[in-house]
Amino acid sequence: MAKIVNISEIHPTLGFTEFDILEKYRKSFNESELGKLHSVFPFECMAKAAGLSDRRLGRRNRFSPSAKIALMVLKAYTGFSDRQLVEHLNGN
Repeated sequence: MAKIVNISEIHPTLGFTEFDILEKYRKSFNESELGKLHSVFPFECMAKAAGLSDRRLGRRNRFSPSAKIALMVLKAYTGFSDRQLVEHLNGN
């Protein structure tokens, strides 16, 4: 019978953590062209100015108000239709 190994016994042998991977991802995103665009737009303020809110009756929104604005900017930036943008995001 195989012995079940406690994850705490394995963890110290790993050369990286999830935090390291997340930090590298954030750094590469911030240096990318899309990351630079993200830093320029005040998505939260734009969502408030457009009257978008998280709290509504009915089903839960898939995206936050600021994410909806960000997707609109991304659509304009890429020139993709809704369907093309979804396909591209699902493909990456």
